[in-house]
Amino acid sequence: MKQYYILLILLFIIPTGSFAQLHLIRYDSITVSINEIQLTNAWAGGLNSPQFSEIDLNGDGIKDLFVFERDWNGMVKTFINNGNSGHIDYTYQPYYQQKFPEMHNWCLLADYNCDGKEDIFTSVPAGIAVYRNDSDQLSGLKFTLVSPLLLSIGSDGLTPLYVSPPDIPALTDVDGDGDLDILSFGVLGKSVKYHKNLSMENYSNCEHLEFEIDSECWGYFSESSQDNGITLFDTCTDIQTMEIVDTKHAGSALLSIDINGNGLKDLLLGDISYNNLVMLTNGGSVTEASMISVENNFPINSTAIDLTVFPAAFSLDVNNDNKRDLLISPNNPNTSENINNIWLYENIGTESTPIFEIKNISFLQNQMIDMGEGARPVFFDANADGLVDILVGNYGYFIESGNFDSKLRLFLNNGTHTKPSFVLDETDYSNLSELNFNGVYPTFGDMDSDGDQDMIIGDEEGNLHLFINTASTGLPAEFSLSKPVYMNIDVGETAMPQIIDVNRDGKPDLLVGEISGTLNYFENKGTNENALFNSSPTNDFFGSIDVMPECCSGYSAPFLTEDSVGNHLLYVGSETGWLYQFNDIEGNIDGSFAIVDSLFLEGLNVTISGADINNNGQIELIYGEYAGGIAILQKGIPEWIGIDEEKDNSLDIKIFPNPAHSNVKIQFLANEQYGGVEIQLFNFQGKIVSTSTHNITGNFIEIDLEDILPGLYFVKIQTNGKVKTMKLIVN
Repeated sequence: MKQYYILLILLFIIPTGSFAQLHLIRYDSITVSINEIQLTNAWAGGLNSPQFSEIDLNGDGIKDLFVFERDWNGMVKTFINNGNSGHIDYTYQPYYQQKFPEMHNWCLLADYNCDGKEDIFTSVPAGIAVYRNDSDQLSGLKFTLVSPLLLSIGSDGLTPLYVSPPDIPALTDVDGDGDLDILSFGVLGKSVKYHKNLSMENYSNCEHLEFEIDSECWGYFSESSQDNGITLFDTCTDIQTMEIVDTKHAGSALLSIDINGNGLKDLLLGDISYNNLVMLTNGGSVTEASMISVENNFPINSTAIDLTVFPAAFSLDVNNDNKRDLLISPNNPNTSENINNIWLYENIGTESTPIFEIKNISFLQNQMIDMGEGARPVFFDANADGLVDILVGNYGYFIESGNFDSKLRLFLNNGTHTKPSFVLDETDYSNLSELNFNGVYPTFGDMDSDGDQDMIIGDEEGNLHLFINTASTGLPAEFSLSKPVYMNIDVGETAMPQIIDVNRDGKPDLLVGEISGTLNYFENKGTNENALFNSSPTNDFFGSIDVMPECCSGYSAPFLTEDSVGNHLLYVGSETGWLYQFNDIEGNIDGSFAIVDSLFLEGLNVTISGADINNNGQIELIYGEYAGGIAILQKGIPEWIGIDEEKDNSLDIKIFPNPAHSNVKIQFLANEQYGGVEIQLFNFQGKIVSTSTHNITGNFIEIDLEDILPGLYFVKIQTNGKVKTMKLIVN
């Protein structure tokens, strides 16, 4: 779906041609420290409205962590669980993100067919789609769509099992019969519907997804249409006569767990306009739930949940002690905290009778760079020591609805010229927050020809602001606001600037992205010492580029640099998370550029910049994303490109892992005797890189790749007069 979507975009912005995946990989080995503590997942990207589930990602029998970031185009983040009993230790591993389908609004993982593997339940218009987990040791993580829209039998016959897009339903075995039932608010939003799974009743197993509405008023309670107040012992007999205009459901997040160990499903309820979590205690029976008490400030034995709006609860064993804990996070982007907003309550009781105690209010976030919302990183030597530092602007840290605090964070490079390492030095660089800009998006260049780097800040209003570096040569930069609303430039909204000599005349020009998705080129009509720009762009459709041509916003973010032979090369980040690469720029700045590559970066509102930070002669790219995180890319083959390229099907062979690192295994699947096996490794140009002869032991051959450079290769396997060639990626 992602590839199809981007193809549609490309058809609009280029007349002909093709494109390939950018050969870039993450550069996560660079260390980052805050307050003398090294971050374990510095480059994992920020989290604003995450949803959490457990799943075994790598097939080692241990439940790992799946995180779904809610937004109009939800993003997946995957973390490998390295912890042991009572110990929390998650490592970000983005490779597995590519294995999940495109999803929106909400996603929960739950095992519906009792095979021990979590399946995908996710939002589709007015309902739920389900993907079965078909993972195995050979195929790895794999999902198959088994229901594009769940149905449920009710008084109106067979209809879609309704879940409002803002909601999160509860997936649980309500009646204890072994199959997975679903609880969700109906269209009117006053009461919870119980969709009973009939798999056990009809088939004596849990492998099916056949539902009926067992109750229109599960638990005999209702929620007020005016607030999040609960009425107990309500039979909801008037539900069919309610006026929809008065009672239409706004949004709720449900979690059904047994709080008191009586074998009945209680309910934790978060509401779209409120900061608390309500607990409803079930005093009925397995076959007929009845909520008998309400706790409005859950949990009462510990710090009560207090997130600005719409908290959602998720039950999973975070600390590996075989007792499910609680994670609480906001379920509504843009209107709640975007830092310190993932609260971990560890279960200090038992699995059957949990007691939840607050342990952390920034779970995962305290181990990653998180700029709140809308990160904009750039490379810049702030302290004039010859090492490239990182300065990160942002849309802002949430204060209250519609009010964000925009700041610059400075990470100084305390490594070496060949091995960078960063440490947080300032959280409000140049005290920029005192100017109350709405959004701060920096770029650097020498605007007055005095030999140092000046700073221009773009903001959400579409304006630019010039800061002159007043420090003496060789001293750390000191910036002073010289010209607010610089040259009266206004690109409309969300100005993403770059200072760069576009036309090769030796003077600094301006290239500015904006919310519409196009690029604005401002030619410097002045001198090196005194730049002069018209308030209107020289070209407001630079390169004929529009990263979202069919509609609305695009959030273009440019980075113009040079390729290996000195020709201009342009990268453009976008709202949808795609990074585009363009050439055909030299001598053609008034024409249409050619797109040559693209790469999906698993983020939204991607901004891009770059520099050679390790003196390897190549540009490393740094990008920010909407959720507040940043990451660095270096040249290489992305891991998820590994696809078998079969040239001869006469040998039944599996090659894994693919992509590979230090070694690769070849498995012979057919039940027959093999003699000696010759294996040749060819590079992409057809040259033989290595040749070796092996005897098969236990149907496996392992090849050492320690001396093989990263890249795309073909493995040619010959035995018993048969030949097979397969594609291999080495990282």
